[in-house]
Amino acid sequence: MHRRLRVDVVKGQRMIRLMHSPARNLAAQDAGKDIVRIIIPKRIHRHLVFSCPDFICCDIVWPIAAIVSSAGMGKSACMLLHRFCLGLFLLVAVPVTAATVQEDFDAAQAHLDARRLPQARAGFAALLERLGASKGRSAMIVRNRLGETMIAMADVEEAQPLLEAAVAGLPAGIAAVADERATALTHLARALEEQGRLREAHGHWQTIIDEKLLPSGSLGLMQARMGAARTGQWTQADAAARLIDGLLAEPDSAWGSPQASISGRVNVLRLKGQLAMRQGRLDDARRALDEAGRLAGGASSLQVNLDDVQLRGDLIVHAWLKKDMASVVRLTALSGASMLDESGGGQGGVGDLPPCTPTGTLAPDAMAVIEFSVRDDGRVVNVRPVYANPGSGPADSHPEEEFAAAVHGWSWPAEQAKATNPLWRAAVRVELRCQTMRPELVVASLNRDVDAWLATKGLKRPGFTGTDAQTRQQLLAALASVDAAGDIQAVAAVPLLAELMVNRAVGPAEQLDHARRLAALAKTHDAPVFVRELAQGRLNRSVADRFAMVRRLVALAEQRGEIRMADYLRLQQLNSRSGPEAESQLAAIAARHGEADPLRQQALLMLSDRAFARGDEAVAASALASTGLSPQQCALADVRPQGRNTFLTVDDFPREARAWGLSALMRVAHDVTPAGDIANVRVISARPPFAFSEQTVKRMQSWKFKPVLRGTETVGCMGRVQPIRFRLN
Repeated sequence: MHRRLRVDVVKGQRMIRLMHSPARNLAAQDAGKDIVRIIIPKRIHRHLVFSCPDFICCDIVWPIAAIVSSAGMGKSACMLLHRFCLGLFLLVAVPVTAATVQEDFDAAQAHLDARRLPQARAGFAALLERLGASKGRSAMIVRNRLGETMIAMADVEEAQPLLEAAVAGLPAGIAAVADERATALTHLARALEEQGRLREAHGHWQTIIDEKLLPSGSLGLMQARMGAARTGQWTQADAAARLIDGLLAEPDSAWGSPQASISGRVNVLRLKGQLAMRQGRLDDARRALDEAGRLAGGASSLQVNLDDVQLRGDLIVHAWLKKDMASVVRLTALSGASMLDESGGGQGGVGDLPPCTPTGTLAPDAMAVIEFSVRDDGRVVNVRPVYANPGSGPADSHPEEEFAAAVHGWSWPAEQAKATNPLWRAAVRVELRCQTMRPELVVASLNRDVDAWLATKGLKRPGFTGTDAQTRQQLLAALASVDAAGDIQAVAAVPLLAELMVNRAVGPAEQLDHARRLAALAKTHDAPVFVRELAQGRLNRSVADRFAMVRRLVALAEQRGEIRMADYLRLQQLNSRSGPEAESQLAAIAARHGEADPLRQQALLMLSDRAFARGDEAVAASALASTGLSPQQCALADVRPQGRNTFLTVDDFPREARAWGLSALMRVAHDVTPAGDIANVRVISARPPFAFSEQTVKRMQSWKFKPVLRGTETVGCMGRVQPIRFRLN
């Protein structure tokens, strides 16, 4: 086999280098400091005067050279050089660095091919560290492989800069690196799509197509066309439609196998149906989804695979748009949505949502249906928007990206994820809307007190970043390091355990273990009461136990001089109380704190609400004015309105959903007017989508609260969120 050659002149001397496969042989791509060390006698230089226009090479400084053969040489000259090179290699009696680099690369690649991801990641990371800041193609290939490995491990944020560097270092227009460039662009598009950055991902999918980096008819090109259609449908609808039609026109053989052809066509038809639904062409959407159903083997069978689950999820959206709620409920049951509860994952998958305007960009009626998978460790992956509508917001608000990005940050408790059948957590779907955000001013101020205490111990909060599932792993590793030092009572464990207590990827059983240890350490090291409350709150589950716990902690906080913490706990107790004694305690709390202290403002608002509810408008107005807040600011304060008829009963369980044995996990947001009426009731999250939403909103619209005084404002309490769970025993 002829190999490529380049001869360069460095410091007046010639050098040559060995070229193998551009994707597998690092010495061929970039020698740098790891090149085979062979000295070529100067007398040989004069014979090396040929050139080779088709080459890939890197820099070596004389007298170090790599040995090559050349497609640009004549056959006899090439054979002569081969013999010379072979002789030189046989003279080398010591191990050489280049061989080690290549062997290490091959070993890491073998781990990646076998899906031994931690070993592959460690191998590629070590290689990249040895290559340093090199911009040679070898380094770009290693970055590409390391990025690919990180994506397979769901670490897409870490992979992204590596892949961006690889794309930049594998320039367009060079045929020898076209395949590697396409691979880097593919992984980068996947990383961005996973983060909800659909427009950026579309640009990279489209680049693969436009630069003709992959052979026509290759599976890689089919994947790029699918990716461009999937991400482009939101902003490039006409181009996406053409890609979809082109994919459907491909022969079965283009998909690689008969089963792959069926699955591929089903997914393309689903894309066609999703695009038509968003454009309001419901009849066209139904035809595409029906055809997908026929290919998949029917949309009503009781035995299902992943294609069936996803297809029925699309049909649910279609039925909802047609206002056919009977079909919504039936298809939800046939999609296996309730199996999440039956197999242990009923509480998982609820996380933060994007803020509504004016804090964010989404209108309150903007919505989306998002699909995702859950890994064993609780990490949410494969995030895809299925349907989105900007509502009354601007057309360029992109709810499909906002909601997908939010879900990408969710985590499930690992113990619940493991308990759930992988099929039922492979395509979880949620109905989402934005949430009015209220700042947690009181909690933030108490956290600062904890930070000050940690500083006296020479400690600080762990600065881990990522989703809760990612930070859980980092926290557990850090905790193991503390324990490995031999002192299980070490104060260094306190901030780690405190973070684990509020981590959503920590399930109830694991959390209980951490709470017991944190409670003991907090007592041993005389930690602030806020830390103790964090642990004790998990250990005292019943209402009676919690009230007794709060009384003990209030007394302890006063004894320690932690007046703000004592009053924070008192306000929690007073949330559900009224009457002269409650008002007296609220007035005392307000008097103990400074004018701008959120504890004082919260106490005065609660005092105003209770005075107004018993008819004393003068006291109510005085307390309201003393807060220093505008009525609008009062609406955003975290003061719970007092309900009069604010509950759901078994009779509120939707009848058809009960008949089909469905369950649901929901969060419903609402405002409360000064008169005590409920307003702006919105489902902000529901799993499964739609089956319970309409009837739940209708029932909650009849809720009543005690009136409050808010001047001329039409809203007394804004953005309250009510969690609701429907489940059959």
